Amino acid sequence: MVERKYIAPNAITAANMFLGYLSITASIAGDFSKAIWFIILAMVCDGLDGKTARKLDAFSEFGKEFDSFCDAISFGLAPGILVYSVLKSSDGMKSFVIPISFIYALCGVMRLVKFNIVTTASSEKDDFSGMPIPSGASVVCSYLLFVEVVKTNFGMNLFSIEVFVGLTLLAAILMVSTIPFKTPDKVFGFVPKKLTIPFIVLILVTLKYSMFIVTCYYILVNLTKFFTERSKEDIE
Repeated sequence: MVERKYIAPNAITAANMFLGYLSITASIAGDFSKAIWFIILAMVCDGLDGKTARKLDAFSEFGKEFDSFCDAISFGLAPGILVYSVLKSSDGMKSFVIPISFIYALCGVMRLVKFNIVTTASSEKDDFSGMPIPSGASVVCSYLLFVEVVKTNFGMNLFSIEVFVGLTLLAAILMVSTIPFKTPDKVFGFVPKKLTIPFIVLILVTLKYSMFIVTCYYILVNLTKFFTERSKEDIE
């Protein structure tokens, strides 16, 4: 008999996977906008299941494994299919559609396997070895979202297939790297507590623009810190 406290977080995790599944179906149908938003909603669920588990003290090895399997669908396979569909519908790089989209999905799954091996289910949220997979999905989705809204609102086509492929491969590499990535709350710890809610509201209201900016900032802060520390070690 499953204890009641485990039902809510696992149900939210299942919703995460369902949204990833819907994203895949939307990508196959060529509705890239819906595919992106389904992945973004899956990110919301991914954040909520952890918070719910902490609130209810409902951590378990099953929950950790279930979360990772669902993340593999929502942030590994779904963005991989999205990349495949976008590249397939674009001119150029037709020969690299499958390799590029598969490499992203493969690296995402490998990232989750590594995470499960080195972590245990607990209420503590440690820093990451390699970029977390939701951030990888955010790189893919936020760029597409950004260029779409700029084109719609300003009539400027900023989409570049070379940039998109570069960002996709960068996300894949960072996910399987050993570069330390701090949790987002530490990276954005400069925001005063009393302004946390207004800051979050601002991000949500301007999400179509801010998601790409916030994602780039998160990556740049972590990479800058890593290479700065490496250079200091080399000098010493």
